[in-house]
Amino acid sequence: MNHSSEDTQHDVFKERLAHLRREGYLSEETYRTVMDASVKYLHDRRVERENKEDVRVDPPVPVQEKPSPAVKKPEPVRKSKEEVRERNITWSLILGVALLLITGLIVATSQWDQMGAGMKVFSIAFVSLFFYSLSYGTQRFLKIEKTAFAFLTLGSLLIPIAVVAIGYFELFGSFLSLTGEGRYLLGFLGAFLPLPLYVKHAFDHQSRLYVWISLVFLSLTVGFALGALPLSIDVFYTFLMVFNAGLLVIYTKYGTFDKWRLFTKELPLYAQLNLILSTMLLLFFFENEVLYSFNLLLTACIYMAMVFVYRTKEYQFVFSVMFVYAVYQLVDHTPLQAVDGVVYAVAGGVYLGFAYAFRNHDFIQKVFRYTSAVVSFCAFLYISYESVLLREGESSWMFAAAYLVVAGNYLVLANLLRYPLFSYMAPVFFYVGLWQVWEQIAVFPLFLELFLTAVVTLLYVGLWTKQPWLQSVKESSLVVSAVLMAGTICYSFYEILYGYSAFQLFVVGCLAYVVKWKQSAESVEKAVVWIQPASWLAASGALYLKVIEWVPGYADTFGVPFHLALTGVLLCLLHLFWKRIGENGLSKASFNIGQGAYIFGIIFLGTADVDRMFIAPLILLGGTAMLYWLIRSTGQSSLWIAVSIVTLFFYFSLAEPLSLESFASLLIFTAFAPVVMVALGEFGRTKWEGMQPNFYWTGHAVHPLVILACLFDQVTPEPAVHPILLVVPAAVYLFSAWKAEREWEIKLMLYFGMSVVFLFLFTLGSYYSLYEDVFSGYTFMVASALFLGAWAVLPLVWKSRLEWYWIPFSILGLLYFTVFRQTWAPWEFLLPLAYAVSILYFLHRRNWSIVRFAPLLILVDLLENQAWDRGIKIVVVLGCVALLLAAGKKFHRMLIGSNYEVDAYSFSALVYLLFLNGLSFGDDSVWIRILPLLALTAWLWVNASKWMGRNADRISYTAGAGSLYASYLLILLAYEASIPDIFMAELQVLPLLVVLALMRKKLWSDAPGVMNKIQFAAVLLVAAYLVVDAIKSHTIWDAWIIGGLSLLSMVAGMQFKIKSYFFVGMGVLIFNVLYQTKPYWGNVPWWVYLLMAGLVLIAVASYNEWQKQQEGKDRPIERKLKGLWHALKKWN
Repeated sequence: MNHSSEDTQHDVFKERLAHLRREGYLSEETYRTVMDASVKYLHDRRVERENKEDVRVDPPVPVQEKPSPAVKKPEPVRKSKEEVRERNITWSLILGVALLLITGLIVATSQWDQMGAGMKVFSIAFVSLFFYSLSYGTQRFLKIEKTAFAFLTLGSLLIPIAVVAIGYFELFGSFLSLTGEGRYLLGFLGAFLPLPLYVKHAFDHQSRLYVWISLVFLSLTVGFALGALPLSIDVFYTFLMVFNAGLLVIYTKYGTFDKWRLFTKELPLYAQLNLILSTMLLLFFFENEVLYSFNLLLTACIYMAMVFVYRTKEYQFVFSVMFVYAVYQLVDHTPLQAVDGVVYAVAGGVYLGFAYAFRNHDFIQKVFRYTSAVVSFCAFLYISYESVLLREGESSWMFAAAYLVVAGNYLVLANLLRYPLFSYMAPVFFYVGLWQVWEQIAVFPLFLELFLTAVVTLLYVGLWTKQPWLQSVKESSLVVSAVLMAGTICYSFYEILYGYSAFQLFVVGCLAYVVKWKQSAESVEKAVVWIQPASWLAASGALYLKVIEWVPGYADTFGVPFHLALTGVLLCLLHLFWKRIGENGLSKASFNIGQGAYIFGIIFLGTADVDRMFIAPLILLGGTAMLYWLIRSTGQSSLWIAVSIVTLFFYFSLAEPLSLESFASLLIFTAFAPVVMVALGEFGRTKWEGMQPNFYWTGHAVHPLVILACLFDQVTPEPAVHPILLVVPAAVYLFSAWKAEREWEIKLMLYFGMSVVFLFLFTLGSYYSLYEDVFSGYTFMVASALFLGAWAVLPLVWKSRLEWYWIPFSILGLLYFTVFRQTWAPWEFLLPLAYAVSILYFLHRRNWSIVRFAPLLILVDLLENQAWDRGIKIVVVLGCVALLLAAGKKFHRMLIGSNYEVDAYSFSALVYLLFLNGLSFGDDSVWIRILPLLALTAWLWVNASKWMGRNADRISYTAGAGSLYASYLLILLAYEASIPDIFMAELQVLPLLVVLALMRKKLWSDAPGVMNKIQFAAVLLVAAYLVVDAIKSHTIWDAWIIGGLSLLSMVAGMQFKIKSYFFVGMGVLIFNVLYQTKPYWGNVPWWVYLLMAGLVLIAVASYNEWQKQQEGKDRPIERKLKGLWHALKKWN
């Protein structure tokens, strides 16, 4: 370690010790002792090093190659502490000044109408001087350069605003105003007067911002000076060009002078901006659009020249924009407006000429080509806008020529750039142009002409052409033509021209085969093989709409279903033809679409009017054959579901030929449909794979309808059928459960069968009018007893299955019994009670702890329905709570255990507590009203050890203490009349602090941090409550009590080192002082506070900057304050 590094480390160590002393971490004596030891250590090291240097011989240093430095990623720049501090000071100044400005604005606007014109201008000038003063003070005293520069900029920019205000308020008469004859002279003064000041600021601060402001104001000075003179437009423009040339001469002659380099180095870039500024001045003083267009062309040429002079490619974009804008100005204000669409379309081609002229410059050529595309598209938008909106859609040869020119332009671009978008836009614009042509020479309907044109274009350009210039649009012409044909077909349907639609769709089907024959692309081939049969199917649909006009009886007798079915059969026969000639793709598509058409024919049977005697059964019978053909062709056994559904509908369609018209006959006929379907399923179980399950499920789908119809019949006054009909679905369900192999199917069929058995028992009692004397809820008990009898004789596996149904069914029965039973016999409640006990037995057998909530909570409703005295109910509910707590203690170790095991008994006791609260609410005796709270306390303390959480037991004990505190409050409120009002608030809230202290000492001693926060919040809330109570009472005794409690809180906080008591007590005392002195400070205008806030922010920023300048000096007052703060941080 050398001498300089040791000195540097010593200086750093010395600064660190001084900082620790200022912050209060070291006393003065310790600081001196450590500094003396450091100086002595440094001296001894120097003497030791000097002695060693006398006898040391430096060894030769081997030459090593320096490794190449590794490439490191640039780390993000982090601001230093000084930069952050300077930023904070700057923002404080900005906010302070903003508040002062807002204050001034409020005062000014409130008095603005009473101020004269001179006073208003003076106010603006005063604000400018105010900013100058802030800039001077910030730079001179606070040494904050950036903030000073910002204030200087604000003050400088207000000078021309003051000049404009002079003209606006006509301070010097109407001549020198914004609308007077001397307005250009006013502009000259507004630009010239601040110019020397801006130049001075530019030199003083070496600021590019002020350089550019100075140059802009110089141009404005010259422009307004020329505008104030009686010059013609030519002379004015000549002088402006002379001024521009003068700037270039100054740059050439004085560009190397160091004194003016700050300005001269910006002149080349500013000269380009000055061209635009000169054009704007020309437009401002003289309005001549034609001259303006030529000026734009000249300026555009200058920018194009700059591309090669300054080697800046970006100016080419400026040239492109200005050139097209100049063309627009020239056309819009000359006779060329009559053919503006063609001119704008040709303008896009002009850019292609520019691209050819600069073919040796790749970038320029490429940009001009893309610019041609953009301009051509804008020309298309303009032509369309003029055609549709301005001329109300009127077509003309001019529009046709313009569209065709645009199409030709994009055709050239498609060949030059090979960009896919251009290859698609060329045929689009070609068709738009042909649209205009066909409207001029209409022979057929327009949509048919466009359709035929698209067909020819698709065949020639899209498929057969060999022309080199058309190869780039070959694929796009195919796609666009197809889209256009689709659009014309949609239009013909929209106009109800179904004959044309059928013809077009037939042609599309033929074209699809041609495209498949000529195209080798796999994606196209996959599409057209489906388009061909689909288009012919659509053509058949359009033909149907025409046939029903020719043959009126066709729609009523056969209708859409028969037509679709016939079309499907024809397409399936076409499938055989395609298969014979080797077109496998077309064969497959025709077969699938034919099958789909037949299926849709079957679907439309439900909505269309067809002959129900023969046609409908014939279509359904043929549907079973068609679907069987589909299964044989595809080998998909899952399609048997469709066969089963069609077979079922065929069965139902036989009701018309069998003349089944009465409700009873139809219901019986429907009830045996599942029997037929299950029998067919059993017949085909071994013959065809997949037939049996699909027929089974289709048959079972009818059962709910049969059951609902039978139930609906039973609620009528005179039922048409006997409930014995329900035995049919019950038998089918039980047979299916016996034949099923998978467990879920067995349970599903079994449970449906048991449900139907219950419905049979229920409807049987209704059929024989038994419920007039006996409560219907007993049906649930009878059914449960019947199921229990079956449970007793069944094997173990069937017992388990039966329990899954018996438990929820019995819970439902218990609920029904307790809810709907109106009048109870004296001891009738024992039946549902025994019902609930039996349910709980099976729940314990299955270990379904969560489900135990159901019977336990239903018993609450049972208790509520009993006509007992309220006192007896309270005693019974308390006994139930105790019994439930005892059961929870016996059967469960935890309230919420593993594997979703929940103590339903203990949690249900909470519901009983709510019921107890409803019973005791409003009682005259407070000791009855607090029974739910005392019981809740017992619940929390008994179950405290059954929680799984880390602190759950302590939380439970704490909640129990809170419940006891609530009971205390209720007792206190009950005896409020016996307690003096002056002590009521204190008796209510002060015991809470005692409870918190006990909780902290007994339960939460290991969590002081959390308890400190809770204690602080509680003390704060208690103090707020007592202060509000004292304000409402507004007596001297309340003031004495609040003062005494505040003082006691501060003394206790200092004695026991508790921050919450100390600071809250001090805060209450301060609030008392403020509240008592409110009449003095409450009447000050509100903007005074705004002014004070701004002054405080400026003062704080100034103090921080002064403090920054005082770093390194001893500050004993600050050191003592920080020492006090560190001692205070050790308090609780």
